[in-house]
Amino acid sequence: MIPTRSWWCLICGCVFWSIHAIIQEPQNIRLNSVMLNSVLLWDPSNFSEGNVTYTIQYKSLRSIFIDLCQRTYFTECNISNIPKYSFSNLRIRAEFENKQSHWIYLNFTPFKDTIITPPIVQIILRNPGVLDIHLQSPPVILNGIRYSLKDFYGSVVYKIKIWMNTSEQVINVTTPHTFHVISGLDTGTTYCVKAQVFTEELNKPGEWSEATCTQTINSNNIVGIGPVIVMVIILAAFIVFCGFMIGHNYHRIKHSFFPSYYLPQHFIQFLSHPYHSSQFLESQSQEEVHNYDTLTVLSEESKQCNSESENKTSNIKKELQGSQEDTIRPKEISSCTTLLHV
Repeated sequence: MIPTRSWWCLICGCVFWSIHAIIQEPQNIRLNSVMLNSVLLWDPSNFSEGNVTYTIQYKSLRSIFIDLCQRTYFTECNISNIPKYSFSNLRIRAEFENKQSHWIYLNFTPFKDTIITPPIVQIILRNPGVLDIHLQSPPVILNGIRYSLKDFYGSVVYKIKIWMNTSEQVINVTTPHTFHVISGLDTGTTYCVKAQVFTEELNKPGEWSEATCTQTINSNNIVGIGPVIVMVIILAAFIVFCGFMIGHNYHRIKHSFFPSYYLPQHFIQFLSHPYHSSQFLESQSQEEVHNYDTLTVLSEESKQCNSESENKTSNIKKELQGSQEDTIRPKEISSCTTLLHV
């Protein structure tokens, strides 16, 4: 026979269980955070009375809990909007009408806990025994906006491993640059390369990329490349030579095609007004009007010839006044050279 007190404890325990523990908590809670994109996932609760909803909350230091997903039917919740650098306390519970399960707590710091994906590795063959390695850093995409890892981490470097596919010897390289040259390799040999991102401030490594393998150029194959390189060198030298000759003879070429001298100004005026020349030629051909100036002839004889020359000069003036169309012809005035004024 059960004591009366025990019956009361059993009844109270059943009532408490029916109110608070009738809904099972979410199971298998896990975080999936890649490149600061974070999602909280869980398995659904076992409850037969209806569809269970879930509420997820978080709080940072010195704050209260804030809803991230409230009464959602899904079994996942995107929590990428929580602070990236601070410690956050997450909690989740199942709900049905006015009944709830217990809270399940977990801690999360995206800056430290997120997974950094590997860079993209590209190998370019340039010379025998030389590999040019190009790395493309993985992007951070939040709310449709593309960011670089350096926007969130202050010191980002790349670790590279190079090894011969037939040997276990590995060459390790650490560089802050996305381009690196590996030289001194065996020619005509297959090498493999893989790389990862490493954040020095957190001593946090990213995931390694898959191995990319390629064969270095054989030194014997350089003969086939030679003619192409020679042709390129010759063409470049020819272009440089032509440029030098043009620059050296620039002034001569300019003087030949664009001389610095010009026509005299009166020639330019004459050519720009051709109707003046035509009028002059027309007046000369028609011989309609003649204008005469005074003609002076200096005499070297004695003063006796002056009186005779003066008389004859007056006769010439009369003849000129009588007819302007006659042409002056030389006449003998005296045996001596006289002084004439016409």
